[in-house]
Amino acid sequence: MQSLRWLSLAFVLAVPNLAAADQLFDVQPVVPSVWAAIARPQYKVNCNASIIELDDGLLVVDTHSKPSAARALIEQIKTISNKPVRFVVDTRFHWDHYQGNAAYLSAWPAGVEIISSEARREGIEHRGIPRVKNQLMEVPKEIEKLKSDFDKAAGPEQRAQISENLRQDEAYLAELKTMQVTLPTITFDRSLIIHRPSRNVHILWLGKAHTDGDIWVYLPKEKFVASGDALQGSVPYMGDGSPYDWIKTLEAAEQLNFDYTVGGHGGVMRGKAQFQLWRTYLIDLMAPPRRTPTPGGKA
Repeated sequence: MQSLRWLSLAFVLAVPNLAAADQLFDVQPVVPSVWAAIARPQYKVNCNASIIELDDGLLVVDTHSKPSAARALIEQIKTISNKPVRFVVDTRFHWDHYQGNAAYLSAWPAGVEIISSEARREGIEHRGIPRVKNQLMEVPKEIEKLKSDFDKAAGPEQRAQISENLRQDEAYLAELKTMQVTLPTITFDRSLIIHRPSRNVHILWLGKAHTDGDIWVYLPKEKFVASGDALQGSVPYMGDGSPYDWIKTLEAAEQLNFDYTVGGHGGVMRGKAQFQLWRTYLIDLMAPPRRTPTPGGKA
């Protein structure tokens, strides 16, 4: 019976493999010669990316949670431009934003510069790399839990979803075991500008937010900003954040002149309403608790 169960699981796992590496991202134009690669849902999440065309190549913002995801996007990039990727910008040290760096160096061995803030590079060295080692211990536990969940699944639909999650988790573990962490090759303190005849790319550190080293990529002429997870389409993870500083950083970013934002997750944002929403959320979150009046009327 045990062998029959695993044969059934193996069959279900094999079916999604045909299309698993395809179309992990919906690539869409935002402004002329700038595209958003919006990540489709995955068990091991990928972040969004931005693709910016320069006169002599491309700049890509963020490289996802694994080299295979970066390779999938590289294939999509080649359908929209025949220019090489010359620059990669890592917006933060979290695993889902930088673990695909090496794929770009493999695809364009003539040279890809990886840019980030100095704090962001230190974040990979001192926190990112230890977390990779921790994942090597924790992901096998996740896999065993998924196998247990498969046994308890209520029906075919739930088993199919669990088996797909298991397939992704096992593939992710295999990549982790061979993955080479690739650090930024160019770092800066507060700002760096790439000057080209057609456009200038401003790469900015505006203060602590989601992490100590959050990067914003700003195109003044095109009124476009890539914000990473300092501003994105879902409730922010706070584990490495600095909430009071985050409020100030959002205020600083809001002073930039832009109409379009591509965050680390979610869809393309128009205008500045999301900035105001997040600032309000963080202000309310950090406000001191109100004391409930006692029956005698004293607070």
